[in-house]
Amino acid sequence: MSYLRLVPLALFVSSMAWAKTEACGNVTTYQQIIACAESRSPEVLRAESMVNAKRAATGAATQLLNPELSVDSVKDETDVSLAFPIELGGKRKGRKEVAEGEAGRAEQELFLAKAQVRKQTLLKLLRLRQFYSEQGLMEESLETFTKLVKQYESRPLRSPEQEVTLTVFRVAKGDYGFKKMEYDEELASLESYFQINTGLSLEVIKKTLPTTSAKWPVLENHNADLKSSPLLALYDSEIRIAQGELTKARGDAWPTMSIGPSAKFTKEDGKNTEHYGVNLSMPLPVLSLNGGNKATANALLQSAETRKNLALQELQAEKDRLLKIYRRSVKALEETPTGKVLDKNHQRMESLFARGVVPSSLVIEAHRSLVDFEKTRSERETKAAEAYLDLRILQGESVELNL
Repeated sequence: MSYLRLVPLALFVSSMAWAKTEACGNVTTYQQIIACAESRSPEVLRAESMVNAKRAATGAATQLLNPELSVDSVKDETDVSLAFPIELGGKRKGRKEVAEGEAGRAEQELFLAKAQVRKQTLLKLLRLRQFYSEQGLMEESLETFTKLVKQYESRPLRSPEQEVTLTVFRVAKGDYGFKKMEYDEELASLESYFQINTGLSLEVIKKTLPTTSAKWPVLENHNADLKSSPLLALYDSEIRIAQGELTKARGDAWPTMSIGPSAKFTKEDGKNTEHYGVNLSMPLPVLSLNGGNKATANALLQSAETRKNLALQELQAEKDRLLKIYRRSVKALEETPTGKVLDKNHQRMESLFARGVVPSSLVIEAHRSLVDFEKTRSERETKAAEAYLDLRILQGESVELNL
């Protein structure tokens, strides 16, 4: 497994580090709001601390074992030995592989945490922009029905048809009153999200919302080989860990040899005698070759490789699904009227309603159609944006959407 695929990931992570301390200050763009949410995210902070811990563990895994000093003194005889442990069979190599695999897994989890926070915040910003557009249409509709109800109620005498019309308008007014409550609750939810994740008010965020664009971004590298996807790096890390465990299990079949100088000092009949030599000790692997642990580690390695192969197939299917959603959604959005066109038509209809040249049933249906269409269009826009962002995450690209 190569960790070169993590280089773009590391560069992307480090490119956002500058925003850690000042990201939530004087924001002027929605990209700064995304960076602010990323810097404050508990998930990201936890993932970063885990990366630091695992990187430190990588150095600790390759440390040499300390020598052992032994002194044995009885009356006039003293034995001194210094033993340096030498690990045979690749024990240190196995620990290093495990530590590097765990560090790689932590880095991948950090990438996913950052990507999810950026994606979630961007979609919330997009939804807030959609919200203000939908809310405007809904409040105008409510205002129209309120005026119509007052007009009919102010008439001292009403025909049976006018009584029915008044009842219909009252029902429509009540319906849009409930819708207004739903929008107020959604706005409170959005405000809570941004307050918790950025500490910024909606008044500040409202000035930096992404604008509406009729031209959606073109997907790049959508034919790239998914074997280089950073989402597979997590499985590569698991394989690396399993390989390290197998190396360790094989190494444990070999003894750890201790070797070093030794000296013996004796005093007999007033005469001092010194003897120098070499001491060597190690367990003999005659009763166990650690076969059980090696078999277990080998099975775990095969399992990790199988999971990676299955994950590759699932990623390919997920990529195809996201591509279809994005392309179909963009095509539908580009073929439907924009907000400016709808606003122009809405103003024209309001003029006709005010002149009383259209029946009440058409007044209600026109408003309902406009509000429902804008809501449906927003939902499709969100699906397109989410599919686009998921594709960028899948391909290891920066999680951003320029509209």
